[in-house]
Amino acid sequence: MKFFISVFIFSLILVAGCDKDQYAYKKFIGNSEVVYAGLAQEIGTRSGNLRVQVEWKKSIDPAVVSYTVYWNNNLDSAIVPAAAINADGIYRYIISGLPEYVQSFKMVTTNDRGDRSIGQAINGVRVFGPYYRSSLINQRLSSRKFFGTDSVRLYFLKTDSTKIFSKIRYTRKDGGLDSVYFKQDSVTIPSYQPGSKPAIHSYYRPTATAIDTFKTLAPDSLTAF
Repeated sequence: MKFFISVFIFSLILVAGCDKDQYAYKKFIGNSEVVYAGLAQEIGTRSGNLRVQVEWKKSIDPAVVSYTVYWNNNLDSAIVPAAAINADGIYRYIISGLPEYVQSFKMVTTNDRGDRSIGQAINGVRVFGPYYRSSLINQRLSSRKFFGTDSVRLYFLKTDSTKIFSKIRYTRKDGGLDSVYFKQDSVTIPSYQPGSKPAIHSYYRPTATAIDTFKTLAPDSLTAF
């Protein structure tokens, strides 16, 4: 019997506490209903060279008329009208002039009555730039195989997966300059001028979705050629 009485008293206290919290909330908002605009859908980012592209799909709330993107601790912002959607149904906005470190962004929608959304944080976005580029290296020559007197197959050491291609600039047998692009770890240079020294430049994409490609600071001469 004492157990049931205790449960009953506890329930009364709980209900009273809930009523008190509810009254405090209404008092805080002035006894009026708060309406938030609908959220943007599927927000994502694509990193670049001192810039970031923010992407999202439109809100399911048909009353949303604009999307505001904030950065730099909410000191900077840009408004994207709902009508500015791309043909593929995705909004894209590029924020340039960012410093090279991890950035945070915030998305806030606004509806046709001026109501705003609660906001959506986009944290941990890496921005790449000169420091990243200075860490990149050109592919290293491993070995070579000659074919005849003016053709050679070059083999290179493997690099990390962010390398997307390399470019070799060389002198042809007739004295003219030419170049060849390759994605794998070997390439054939036809009709090269014996005794010349080709130069290699490697290009990287820091992430699979990055909007910019970075090349090494300078080409390297293939001295072992």
